[in-house]
Amino acid sequence: MFFSAGFLNGVSKGMQGKWQNWRRVWQRGLLGPGLLLTWSGVILALGGLRWLGTQPGWTWWSGLLVVVLIGLVGRLLRLLNEAFTGQTTGSLYWRDHGVATIGLMLMGLILALPWGLWGLSSRLLARLPLPALWVNWVGLNRRPVLGLVAIIYLFLLAWGVLWGPRHLKLTPVGRRGRPGQMLGAVIVQALLLLGWLLVSLAVIWLNRQLVPATPATLKMLTGGSMLLILLGYTGATMLGLITLAWSWCGRPRVVALPSRERPRWYWWVLGLCWLGVSGLVVSQAVHQPDRFGPTLLISHRGVDHERGVQNTLGALRTVHRERPAYVEMDLHETKDQHWVVLHDENLRQLAGRRQTPRQLTSRQLAGLTVHENGQSDRLVTWPEYLRVAEALKQPLLVELKTTPQDSPGMVRQFAEQYGARLSRDGSAVHSLDYRVVAQLRHRVPGLRVGYITPFNWVAPKSVPADFYSFQRLSVSDQFIAAAHQAHVPAYLWTPDSVDAMTRLWALGADGQITNELSRLRRVVNGKSQSAWWAVLMNFTLSYI
Repeated sequence: MFFSAGFLNGVSKGMQGKWQNWRRVWQRGLLGPGLLLTWSGVILALGGLRWLGTQPGWTWWSGLLVVVLIGLVGRLLRLLNEAFTGQTTGSLYWRDHGVATIGLMLMGLILALPWGLWGLSSRLLARLPLPALWVNWVGLNRRPVLGLVAIIYLFLLAWGVLWGPRHLKLTPVGRRGRPGQMLGAVIVQALLLLGWLLVSLAVIWLNRQLVPATPATLKMLTGGSMLLILLGYTGATMLGLITLAWSWCGRPRVVALPSRERPRWYWWVLGLCWLGVSGLVVSQAVHQPDRFGPTLLISHRGVDHERGVQNTLGALRTVHRERPAYVEMDLHETKDQHWVVLHDENLRQLAGRRQTPRQLTSRQLAGLTVHENGQSDRLVTWPEYLRVAEALKQPLLVELKTTPQDSPGMVRQFAEQYGARLSRDGSAVHSLDYRVVAQLRHRVPGLRVGYITPFNWVAPKSVPADFYSFQRLSVSDQFIAAAHQAHVPAYLWTPDSVDAMTRLWALGADGQITNELSRLRRVVNGKSQSAWWAVLMNFTLSYI
């Protein structure tokens, strides 16, 4: 018992000592000479960029804030370096380390871009203009491109965390962190953000349980919760960056700041800057006008809750009873240059055959038995499917699939045979291949043609279309706003859970393409007042 008590006492003192050390490090990184005003400036610049992010395109204010932010972050790195090494460099820092510092900031931008970038990631990507040819090439080759990007990202992450600051010589010789120290700092940063996320999810859960009776009270509760979540994120980010800078300097021993260097008004300066810009950001988020509007209900592959086999006539007739705005279905070209209603590029999953539609004629494919969810039906040709849809007066959302083996005139032939007919039916076409979109818009001006985004990473105006089918996992209110600024609707695919549907409804989606049509109807027919937790969830996820 004596041994246990002594052991626990030693552990307690050790933990207390480590906590005191962390407090001194964070205090030095927050309150060292010049750091207070620099942190305040960084917060104002970041918040200002987020607030301006709802404006279409780039403004001179945005450009100016970006330049100011780069200068402030550079100054922040210099002051943290001085705070932990004790060496004052002043203007000589930029002469000796300017290029290295800018390189480090660019690397940090690249590494942070997939993870929110302090809430600016989607705002930056939604404004990134690229030639349609480039965008289409990336979309059609997304698997190898994503693999290559992942390898480059992991290389930059490993280099930046383990060796970058040493190679860039941002700190004096003898004051450079070891790889293990820098890796430990990254772990601390991750734990801080994880703690913030868990607390934020708890706040969201409480908002979901508490639904005020009046809209004004509801918005006050949501706004206050957003401020609390943003305060936690600000604190976790600042402490994490200080920890990283400390590790770059070799984690030197830090003594507490003298009382005279700890002005009592520092909380007021930092707090007022944070509260001012955060209040603008939160007010903008709470009063977003597009959320909880009318949403088109679109059946994905023509099914609802696994009733029927996808893309078959049985499923079409069943789902039509639910009166969807569109039945979304898929077409592949056959060996004899006709079309079969099928999603996959081969028959293995549904028919158990290792063949592709391009290897068989429409006659060979028609009537082939397909199985899904314990049910069976038969493949159907496109003319037959279209005739049944027209008899039911059911508009279709046709996804025209492409492969390298398609005939050169496939799109032209489809436009000539079915373009005017689909337009007359009130149907529409969309595709992952932008060449299809561009050709159909040119050949059949009266037909609504949309572009499907496999992931959202570029300004929608780079690929003009009559509507966009955005992939839901990487969508944000900024991509939807960019579509609305072009006066075209945004449909999102494929939410199947109540939570996902509610979140997309709160983002302002004009339509949702789902496998659970009746469930989606219940969600959008419900009271929006009880769905405001999703506004808070979207706000939180925008920082991740």
